[in-house]
Amino acid sequence: MRIVDVGANPIEAPPYDALVRQGLAQVWGFEPHPEAAARLRDAAPEGVIVLERAVGTPGQAVFNAYPASEMSSLFKLSEKSIGYLGHFRRHLGTETEMPVTLSSLDQIDEVPAIDFLKIDAQGAEVDVIGGAAAKLAQAVAVVAEMRFYRLYDGEPAMGDLDAALRGQGFVLHRFIAPKSRMLGNSQAVRLNRRAVGSQLIDGDAVYIRNLEDRDAVSDAQLAHLALLADAVFGSHDLVLWCLDELAARGVLPAKVAAKYVDKLPDGLKAERTVA
Repeated sequence: MRIVDVGANPIEAPPYDALVRQGLAQVWGFEPHPEAAARLRDAAPEGVIVLERAVGTPGQAVFNAYPASEMSSLFKLSEKSIGYLGHFRRHLGTETEMPVTLSSLDQIDEVPAIDFLKIDAQGAEVDVIGGAAAKLAQAVAVVAEMRFYRLYDGEPAMGDLDAALRGQGFVLHRFIAPKSRMLGNSQAVRLNRRAVGSQLIDGDAVYIRNLEDRDAVSDAQLAHLALLADAVFGSHDLVLWCLDELAARGVLPAKVAAKYVDKLPDGLKAERTVA
């Protein structure tokens, strides 16, 4: 499977790590922040290619490199937004402006046709998708960080990201670990921030290839989607949908779906009743 990760900052193990370590995927990871890219290279297992390049609308731009590299972006943090939220203040004014040359994924010859795209580009997700129409033509899934409340001045809204993905044949499947924060208030020291925090900030949105026209989806696409649904975004019902379709086509034995359920944790199975 061919995976592209735009904004592959090494904060934690990527969700596709198990696929790479089992030899089921090759990854092209993009990280324009020099220090973050160096850490990625040092930790990269076999099958992961790290490219220190910026992806977006082709041309010249300014990359704002923050000491907290996960905050780095083509956009600057918004003083108004942060003033309202009461969070992320320590990052304001800490950026170093770096001139960069942006390339679209469709322009980068090293990158093949994509099966799965992961994007965490701090506001540049819409530009990345817009410049990857050819490379994404056969992709089965995209996981993109979606902003629910603006953090950066000028970054696209969540509706813009949704429209860009739907325009290329993807539909929203699920959200993974949406993050919320407690708004600043006079009683903050008396409150459990995790329990009280109500303002949604961002989270990963999983989009999959529209499956309504089954004949338009190949056997290989179904197989890739089943692997991703199991190993990356934990959609076991989607795995079974793909396995059932492959069995209906004669690609897999009909018993494979049942064997998959046999191996699921007990908490995911229906309780059996005794007559």
